[in-house]
Amino acid sequence: RELQAVLRMPTAPAPNVGFFDLGMDSLMSVELRNRLNRTLAGEYVVSNTAVFDYPNIGALAGHLGAELGPVLGSAIAVADIPRLRRPEPLVYTDEDGIAIVGMACRFPGAPDLESFWDLLESGRDAITDGRPAGGPWEGVAGDPAAQEDIFRRGGFIEDLDGFDNRFFRVSPIEARLMDPQQRLLLETTWHALEDAGLDPESLRGSRTGVYAGIGTSEYREVISANGQEDLYFGTSASLTAGKIAFVLGLEGPAMPVDMACASSLAAVHQAAAALRGGEVDLALTGGVNTTLSLPIARFHREMGLLSASGRCNAFDATADGFVRSEGCGVLVLKRLSEAEADGDRIWGLVKGTAINQSGASAAMPVPNGPAQERAMEEALAKAGVAPADVDYLEAHGTGTELGDSIELRALASVYGKGREPERPLLLGSVKTNIGHAEWSSGMASIIKAVMAMNKGVIPAHLHFNEPNPNFDWQQLPVQITSEQMAWPLAAGRPPRSAVNSFGMSGTNAHVVMEGYRHPGDGPDSNLDTSWPTGGPRAMQIVLPQNSDDVQPLDETQQVRTARVLPLSGKSPEALRDLAEAYLSWLAKEDVQYALENDAGNFLADMAWTAGAGRSHFSCRAGVVFTDAADLRASLEDVAQLAMASGERAFETTPRIAVVYASSGNLWEGVGEELYRTEPVFRAVLDRCDESVRREKGQSLLEVMFGRAGTSESLSHPMWANAAGYALETALTSLWESAGIPPIAVLGQGIGEIAAAHTAGIVSLEDGLRLAMALSGPEAALPIVETRAPSLTMVSSVMGRAVQPSDTLDNGYWRRLTGDQADLQTCLQTLAASSVDVLLTLGSEGNEAAPWVNAFNENEDADASLSVIAGLLRPEGDSKGDAKGFVEAVAAAYGSGAAVAFQGIFAGEERRRISIPSYPFQHRSFWVQRRNSRA
Repeated sequence: RELQAVLRMPTAPAPNVGFFDLGMDSLMSVELRNRLNRTLAGEYVVSNTAVFDYPNIGALAGHLGAELGPVLGSAIAVADIPRLRRPEPLVYTDEDGIAIVGMACRFPGAPDLESFWDLLESGRDAITDGRPAGGPWEGVAGDPAAQEDIFRRGGFIEDLDGFDNRFFRVSPIEARLMDPQQRLLLETTWHALEDAGLDPESLRGSRTGVYAGIGTSEYREVISANGQEDLYFGTSASLTAGKIAFVLGLEGPAMPVDMACASSLAAVHQAAAALRGGEVDLALTGGVNTTLSLPIARFHREMGLLSASGRCNAFDATADGFVRSEGCGVLVLKRLSEAEADGDRIWGLVKGTAINQSGASAAMPVPNGPAQERAMEEALAKAGVAPADVDYLEAHGTGTELGDSIELRALASVYGKGREPERPLLLGSVKTNIGHAEWSSGMASIIKAVMAMNKGVIPAHLHFNEPNPNFDWQQLPVQITSEQMAWPLAAGRPPRSAVNSFGMSGTNAHVVMEGYRHPGDGPDSNLDTSWPTGGPRAMQIVLPQNSDDVQPLDETQQVRTARVLPLSGKSPEALRDLAEAYLSWLAKEDVQYALENDAGNFLADMAWTAGAGRSHFSCRAGVVFTDAADLRASLEDVAQLAMASGERAFETTPRIAVVYASSGNLWEGVGEELYRTEPVFRAVLDRCDESVRREKGQSLLEVMFGRAGTSESLSHPMWANAAGYALETALTSLWESAGIPPIAVLGQGIGEIAAAHTAGIVSLEDGLRLAMALSGPEAALPIVETRAPSLTMVSSVMGRAVQPSDTLDNGYWRRLTGDQADLQTCLQTLAASSVDVLLTLGSEGNEAAPWVNAFNENEDADASLSVIAGLLRPEGDSKGDAKGFVEAVAAAYGSGAAVAFQGIFAGEERRRISIPSYPFQHRSFWVQRRNSRA
């Protein structure tokens, strides 16, 4: 009867026909609500959103019947009123959980995570009146010269036209026709993987899935407006997701998710389901949005969605719409048990997700409260979390009167259950800072909530001065965080947050999250920053194949003091910028705090993360340091010299030959510091020492290290030969554990025996017995067993490569102390192996052996050949030699060697920490603009 009167209809409409299909508008909806409240005479108050939540006679009658039955008892007959079918809440918990192990973003006024948090914490509004002047913005949204406000005002990403095409091997022609959304996703995904401490190139062939919230390409209009044909590969949503999989070599599903403003959360839902179902082992999920189209801006204005005030005033009485904005956010997701086992940095946990559809709502773009409630309840049920145990909710907050009212009522209905009045649900929306980023808006909300849980601070919700009058704020336990506040921690559980989202497509999406700390972490475990660190990860001690049955001892190793920070880029400019980024990073307040409290472990974790968690490119610098001051000085040198060095030529791993010196120039204490700090080196020396003890009844190590009580010294030829051989074989094992094995070997004097051991010709112990017997050509040599070489060995006796048919008997070994083949002949043979780097192992590292000099003078040698000293003699009275090894590793890295960074941290426990990401080198790529103004 009341509806018939409002619509001035001669007869009552069918109960299943939508109110708005009958011609109802917003004023009529208010009139119907007022008529119903008068009819109910104060027994029940119909909400202002009821007509939108239950948009036909049957749905509204069913709702009122359910509400009025308990109020009026048997005074009202409700038997014939259709009831809403509401599914029972799921009883589902996921004990494992989904871990967020990496994040990256680009939003208005915030090119990275750190600046995004700074923007939120400082309470800044990133909406601007046009893009920065001087860009190719003519005729697109954000043109600062546009006449109408709706075409100028918005939240814009800086440098939207910029892209590092050379990094991703994209031609300039392709880059100009590539949607900025695709460029943003490529770069942001790379940074998210780096934030996770994962080398992106290590994922090739992996079951990693891509789930990208992305909508229509507005760049297509820009291309079309200039009379050019659209390049389908650059603007298709499916190919944008596929491009990420193609560039990284991923073999899991690559899925675009287009559910309008709910796309980002829907993508998270799909990714989490794939991980739980075992479909993928790692998931990259994100959302991206750019605002370029003038017609789409007009559409939003005609729909009454854009704010006349030019900002998002979500939940405020002055809310009159939103401001369109751009953005890109990417998460790296992993099953929690695997993330913990791998020592990943865990930002937080995705505990429960849900998506559904509003169905036959008031109108397709109009949100539906009950459907939103069902999505919230399902996400909470999957998470196994009671509504009252969620501390903070990042709301969709469109900033429209209708959308805000419907969302507030739905949130209060679900999250108000069982909640104490003194602990209200805290609400905020990132849209008040950056505008409505549409397809990427959910990413902005998730990243904000996750960072807030880690920081223990809830940023202020802006522009909230007078609460929305259509919501009963006094009756429901909801509080807008209009001022920055501390996170309300609850005893006995981690912080919890939720994110709500809905789109014009009718999709509702909800995510419930939880904070995380590594098991066993104390209050001071994250000394680097308040951002998360990875769990402690033990670096295994890996012995090389030719070490026979050598095993490392349980002896506690001495802490390494020298470290190498590997820096690399695809251009000299990138290398320079990366060095400068580290200098800026070291100056940050939280990094300074970490350095003051535990500099040794913190800097070691930095070096480990940079080595194991980054890809390594052709422009390189291995920065050796012992403390923070040393590191800063070296970084300044790299920043200054990177451009002068030019781009390196190598694109593949260099071929390394090891050359072994004779046993001369040994010094007392040789190898002692390496023995204390490097377990692989120590394991080989211990085996040699054990063998010498059996043969001679004297410790080789005591002689090498000059320990008190020994009557022997390195001046005796036998001990010098034994020490030289032991030193060279131990160094070889150490270098192999660092991922740098030789493809060819050459020796001089006793070094020939070490070369033979490396080539697999003689065992470790047989080689030692031979070395201890060259005291002279008449000495009785032991009979040793020889095998065919496993790699190229250039014989200094024969002047050619050793063949499987060659017999290396005692007559061969006696010649080591006599006349040997011409050095030039040996060098020509070695040069034929196409080696790129000579690694000299022995005691003559900083007094280059004559045959090394001769190699560089050889006409057949490559003039660009690098020579690296594998062990440098300590300066002055120092007996330390460990830094010399690190410097040699740094030099090898700089020459392009594929260093196994686990090897140079063997025996330690290291954590992944947050360090600077790759500095992309942008150039402008945009279609040529016509002479027109919006």
